Amino acid sequence: MARSLTTAARTALGAVFNVAAHLRRGRPLHPAGLLFDAELRLHGTGRAWGSPFLDERTTLRGTARLSRSAGLPPPLPDILGVALRWEQAGVHPELLLATTGHTVLGRRLLRPAARWAPGMYGSLFPYEADGRRVLLGALPRADRPLPARFDVLARAVERAPLLLDLLVATPSGPWQLFGQVRLAAPARSDAAAPIRFNPLRHPIPGLRPAGWLQRVRGSAYDAAQRVPDPAPGRAGEASPREHAGSRSG
Repeated sequence: MARSLTTAARTALGAVFNVAAHLRRGRPLHPAGLLFDAELRLHGTGRAWGSPFLDERTTLRGTARLSRSAGLPPPLPDILGVALRWEQAGVHPELLLATTGHTVLGRRLLRPAARWAPGMYGSLFPYEADGRRVLLGALPRADRPLPARFDVLARAVERAPLLLDLLVATPSGPWQLFGQVRLAAPARSDAAAPIRFNPLRHPIPGLRPAGWLQRVRGSAYDAAQRVPDPAPGRAGEASPREHAGSRSG
């Protein structure tokens, strides 16, 4: 019965995302975003989680994409996202985080936000590390509020790198710091060559996506990404210059 329900949910959600992708001519969610160079400095928490990503002291390099989920224009709140892709042990793992709450209940719920920082970004869905369920998160460091506008974000990162503390927790345990992400300029758009993220196809070494919701989530990604992005100039995303000067997301 559980397998049948999971299959039905995957089919239904996949159909919804496929239709949404056709209607939006590409990404059904997070249509506009900015790319940054990302440096992940990992140091562990002092306890063994059973994953190199959580346990080892290392520096990894990759790309980050910050985006607005529904593409609503500022100052309207939106679900904000941080997508990370990096190189590790010959593969390119991915991690998707979105604005959530910080508490035991809140970390399992999406939360619309009107600013990139301060705020909490969480994985929402659990991973499994050495038989233990865990959630991942990121907490931006900012000395002042950073409104969720792309022009403001681009200028802020040009002045100084944006730092995000990387966190891990069991579903009901306290958050623990295990590293930091450093986002550096220049900010750039991926409208001409859209980057698609699928963390289920590109898992983090030693961290397995866990639970039926993760399986359902995978169908949504697959269905949406079967729809090709429009040709450059019709993607609905601004050019890098327009991103830096636009007041809309």
